[in-house]
Amino acid sequence: MFNNKRNKMTIPILILTVFITLLTTSCSPVNKGTQVKNQNNDIQKNEIENIETPYDFKLLYSYKNISLNDSQKLMELVSQLQYAKELPIDLIEYGNILRIDYRMNLTEGQEYKVNHTKMMADVIVLLALLDDLYAVEYNLVQGDYSYGGVPITREQAEEIVGKDIWSLGETEEVFLLDLPKIIADLEWDPDVMDVITYEHIMS
Repeated sequence: MFNNKRNKMTIPILILTVFITLLTTSCSPVNKGTQVKNQNNDIQKNEIENIETPYDFKLLYSYKNISLNDSQKLMELVSQLQYAKELPIDLIEYGNILRIDYRMNLTEGQEYKVNHTKMMADVIVLLALLDDLYAVEYNLVQGDYSYGGVPITREQAEEIVGKDIWSLGETEEVFLLDLPKIIADLEWDPDVMDVITYEHIMS
């Protein structure tokens, strides 16, 4: 009689053990997948931190989709870009395109070398942040002289990058993880004059 009772107790314990085993086994691939994803994100974040970049991407994303008619916010945003750290901003205005003028302030004997890759990087950042922006026009000005004046469109920038720029700014995660690498690898040489001399301006 004791043995029968023991056998009756063993069967539910065995069923419970099998059930727990199945439950933990079925959960483990999900947990493993989550762990792998988290590890990949950590590796990617570490790689991004090791990339030298001229931008504070976290700060830049705080300007995501500001109004193009808000001149103060536009000024704040443009002030965070590479060219604004090199030349003073002379003018920012938005009509059909965003126009940004930088002042050169050259003196006799001086020259300025235009960095087209920096220009394109700034444009890509602006296009990724401002969904309604179609094009950006840069002008380097001194007195009556102006270098640039040719808008860089979203389509042209996407040809250079080889990606849909809108998607790069769609979420903060993508903006912070993908854009730094793209900017670090970016090169743009439109094969136009890139040295401006004081004498050229004054002639």
